[in-house]
Amino acid sequence: MIDYKVCLNNGNEVLGVEQKTITANEDVRTADEAAVAREIAHENPLIPEQVAQGVLQNFCKAAANLMSMGFSIQLRNGNDVALRIHPDIHVDGGNIDLARAKELMPDDVHTEEDMVTFAGELVSRAGVTLRVKAESQPKFTELLKSLNPGVNRTGIVERAKVTRKDGEGGGSDGGGTTPVTPDPGTGDNDNPGGGTPTPDPGTGDDEN
Repeated sequence: MIDYKVCLNNGNEVLGVEQKTITANEDVRTADEAAVAREIAHENPLIPEQVAQGVLQNFCKAAANLMSMGFSIQLRNGNDVALRIHPDIHVDGGNIDLARAKELMPDDVHTEEDMVTFAGELVSRAGVTLRVKAESQPKFTELLKSLNPGVNRTGIVERAKVTRKDGEGGGSDGGGTTPVTPDPGTGDNDNPGGGTPTPDPGTGDDEN
């Protein structure tokens, strides 16, 4: 059973959304390595739970070592790639447009053609950022849906309006979530038969 909550959003100035919207978001708990190790042992009794837990506890360091050598890591379910973990590199400070290119190389860049000529040097001067990115693949979603999980509405929360801060590209006024009177339907299984629930017509991107 997967719990979710209904969110009443009061607008988002950063995204240009002024009207109220309704979204739905998962309301999940966290499973640690021991819990995952138990499931691995259930799937394959030949793998002791302690061994599985030891592998999981060393996975992040092992993956980081491989990524530091320029590799991505793919986790598979049978022959299907379910999860991909890889180094993610972007230009520090965001994409370089002509105005920024002129700031980085004022003596050499005057036109977009100059940007093309000095593209490598421009990126070198701006620098790049590095982070780790994990991407779920469609086959992972298909695997979850194949288990026919039910979904359960746990309640309703109200989110304060997200406002744009002065002099900044965006931000929040600290608005979090305010519990609303408990949903009369709380505790009912919205999808008792499992499978994929009918999408909420008001559900969209998470605004906060």
